[in-house]
Amino acid sequence: MKKFEKKIMDKTIIVTAEKDLEPQVESLFAILEQVDRNKLIHGFSLQVGWSVYYLQERETENFILTTPDYSKDPFEDLTEDLTLALWIQLEQGHFLRNMNVDGLSIKFSDKIILSKGVLELEKIYLQRNGDVEKGDSGWYIGPVENNNTTELYALYAYQLLKIKPEIIQVLALPNDYMVVFEGNEIKAVLNENDVDVLKDSI
Repeated sequence: MKKFEKKIMDKTIIVTAEKDLEPQVESLFAILEQVDRNKLIHGFSLQVGWSVYYLQERETENFILTTPDYSKDPFEDLTEDLTLALWIQLEQGHFLRNMNVDGLSIKFSDKIILSKGVLELEKIYLQRNGDVEKGDSGWYIGPVENNNTTELYALYAYQLLKIKPEIIQVLALPNDYMVVFEGNEIKAVLNENDVDVLKDSI
């Protein structure tokens, strides 16, 4: 774990994360440098992709950057360790670059609709629909082979970190994309024209 410090105007911003994530930390600092300095005060929040970051003033003009704690209850708990939030950003960005696709962000608190029992199956698919309300990611997870289940339920996106973390990397794909998983392995990524962009990326 490493503490990164950056002087922005007359304020010192401190970020704690694994040292391997330094490029992501620097990207975060670069975004903060674009913010009006009068907004960089205690309680300021900024959404970057999946996560929301908060400035907490510890001493005069000394700020720690925090984020929701996805290992606990992110609606209630914050953490100074940004490793998980930055890792998710890295994984999703890396996957989009591999697929050569412009993504569509998803927030940790966005809902995902699932067919009951689907996460216990070997073969599943995810499909993203754009015609949804705020707070709904547009993602649906269902069985590749019909299991006659019509019962649906919803999860917050962050809950998949504990249940099926390999799904997290694909969640920033744009609308009308479909992803097929077999176990932990991605077998296909179909774009809006049903072209498998996974094959093109290999």
